[in-house]
Amino acid sequence: MLSTNPTLTAGRHLLSPEMHEDPYTTYREWQTSSPVFWDDSLRAWVVTRYADVELVLGDARFSSNRIAAANPLFRTERYAPLLEVMSHKMSEMDEPHHTRLRSSVNKAFVHVVVEAWEPRVQKRVDTLLDNIQKSGECEFVRDFAAPLPLLTIMELVGVPAEDMVRVRGWCDDFALVALNFYTQMSEAQLDKALVSIAEFREYLETRIAKLRTSPEENLLSAMVAIEQSGERLTTDELLANVFLLLAAGNETTTCLLTGGLVTLLAHPEQMQRLRDDPSLIPSAIEEFLRYDSPLQYLGRLATDDIEIGGQQVKRGDLVLAVLAAANRDPEKFASPDTFDITRPNNHHLAFGHGRHFCVGLQFARLEARLAFTALLERTTKVELDLKPGERLVHQANFNIRRVERLPVKLAFV
Repeated sequence: MLSTNPTLTAGRHLLSPEMHEDPYTTYREWQTSSPVFWDDSLRAWVVTRYADVELVLGDARFSSNRIAAANPLFRTERYAPLLEVMSHKMSEMDEPHHTRLRSSVNKAFVHVVVEAWEPRVQKRVDTLLDNIQKSGECEFVRDFAAPLPLLTIMELVGVPAEDMVRVRGWCDDFALVALNFYTQMSEAQLDKALVSIAEFREYLETRIAKLRTSPEENLLSAMVAIEQSGERLTTDELLANVFLLLAAGNETTTCLLTGGLVTLLAHPEQMQRLRDDPSLIPSAIEEFLRYDSPLQYLGRLATDDIEIGGQQVKRGDLVLAVLAAANRDPEKFASPDTFDITRPNNHHLAFGHGRHFCVGLQFARLEARLAFTALLERTTKVELDLKPGERLVHQANFNIRRVERLPVKLAFV
């Protein structure tokens, strides 16, 4: 039966400032009262239950090509270059274009064996912890959670480490727009991303020219080789999808590492269990992903009229599938608001679902496993190091959930 009142017009909406610090109370209220509702402020359906989110992400009647739903400001001539790059991301494509691009990336990944990267990632983990131990202080995001995945994905893709600072800045600007362009964006945010896209294009074109004459052992070089073999991977496609790989392989893993430690600090008994039994770390990582999902939601466009959760979604409607809410759905997970590192059958949706399932999930799991194993083995105590009156604050990009700063005290063995 269809609901007669699917619209919520009062209270918080998905991008309310109040949602940054505690979205989960609101998610539960929505799941209880209106699990699928139309948000006038976002001009979109918001979907919060696990089964419905799984449907939206897995059903071909929901398109990943959300360019048509972009904020009207985004579709002006001024921002056309930015929109053009966005339209070439494989995450914005349906079949058959998605298959062609993802196949190219997968072919490049064939040359990358995750297990073979473990010694390199382990060395980087150890070096970062050595530096923290020498300095005697730690802001965890700056000193560990951000550089570890960024340096790893840069090496994997084929971006020199000395370019880390500016590449991270470009990725941050890109990620903010790439994950929110169909909701609310300011001219300042779009202008910043426009400059970053232009600078990264120039940088990447220089790198590609070098790789065409002097190939290297990395993903970018492999993608250039695929382009030269006649599969027509254009410069725009290379630009968009290298940006996608760098941003996705960087920021979301930073969120996983940061959010995981924040959660352990709030549950010291669970941290002690991991110290006592490191074999639980892989299970704990899956629980980090479920309990406080790095990516909060994904957007899709309905390509047909379809009923979801008793609501009639029309063709062309934007649908925001809230992964983080689905991962706390009591109909799917027992005691969903309880953090449990031994949770069985933890089939969370943090990596997405369906044809756009995260291509780099094994690297994220590898980095998190090595990071938390080393952190807990090399320390006897980890605790927050906040100044009087200071509190943890989440960053402005709501869709990539992490605190801006995480100052901690580490007592090394």
